[in-house]
Amino acid sequence: MVEDFTSAFMRDGSSTYIRNLQTQVDVHRWGEQDLPMTINHGSKAATFVCSPWVGYVDYTREELSRFPNRALTPALHAVVSGVAGVLRFSDLDRIVHINNWMMSTNLLAAIDPGLVASQTEELTARFPAHILAMRSLTWRHNSRLIGALEAAGWVLLPSRQVFLVDDVPSQMTRRRDLKRDERLWQNTSLRYEDLQTMTLPDAERIAALYAMLYLDKYSQLNPSFTPAFVTMTHAIGMIRYLVLRDADGIIQCFGGMHHFAGHATMPLMGYNTGIDQRVGLYRLGFHAGSRFAARYNLAFNMSSGASSFKIARGATAEMEFSAFHFLHLPAKRRLPLDVLRIVAHRIGMPILRRYNL
Repeated sequence: MVEDFTSAFMRDGSSTYIRNLQTQVDVHRWGEQDLPMTINHGSKAATFVCSPWVGYVDYTREELSRFPNRALTPALHAVVSGVAGVLRFSDLDRIVHINNWMMSTNLLAAIDPGLVASQTEELTARFPAHILAMRSLTWRHNSRLIGALEAAGWVLLPSRQVFLVDDVPSQMTRRRDLKRDERLWQNTSLRYEDLQTMTLPDAERIAALYAMLYLDKYSQLNPSFTPAFVTMTHAIGMIRYLVLRDADGIIQCFGGMHHFAGHATMPLMGYNTGIDQRVGLYRLGFHAGSRFAARYNLAFNMSSGASSFKIARGATAEMEFSAFHFLHLPAKRRLPLDVLRIVAHRIGMPILRRYNL
């Protein structure tokens, strides 16, 4: 899967698959595992999947417009502006991401934590002017790796809270909201399909529904996946596309399930936002993922957002971190990153926990 995925990006260019992304893609060998790797040389980015600047500065500024405590918003804007001013000296987007699938949540193969020190030495020798990074880490699922990274001088920065369910089958029988979702599922007039063949019209429709939700409703800083991305990820078995069609065969909602090593996440999801909410398209698309995870007994990383919705369906909040290594860089680039670390831990993380963000 890694070879097929990275080969497509290397052959066709990143913007073929993600419109608002420019990055160089390669394969990194970690012991017996191949991992997708992205390399950026400091150019301004338009989406967070390869850019800490977009993730910690631009996206945070956007999120503050929806922040639930309006009284705190001016002070938080001032903090973000101050951090942004300092970070301009860090060349933050001159960065190499290891295990970057270029989606909101990166599942991680069972890599050997004992190789962290040698891997760090190898990577800093190859990229002496780049920050090293690894996204989507949680203490619940990556504790040994995180411990090894910290021992080798990597720094953890909180990125968001994600919502995890490790026992989906039991939650399906216990949770009132999941039972209600199942009744909706059984009674809907929409027809469910786990796509076995991906046609161009279906790929175009899936990409359009994703854009309706994640780009038009939420943020243009999210990755803008193309129909080519949908087609490619389906063809290589990287994402299972679970769709619900109306009587005319038109897909009205979908969930894209990415899974391996006993874990699953839904990095792509979308629905027709023009249809009355009482039809429950969001619930149906999400429930397709829950049913899939239950069927294959997969731990389900529900990603971030819609916290009350996910907690009501058995998820528990877990802080997600990105790990960064920059000890090999000159002091003028390290110091701004230390400022970001302090602010992220002392201000950012308590706020993420307090407001379930």
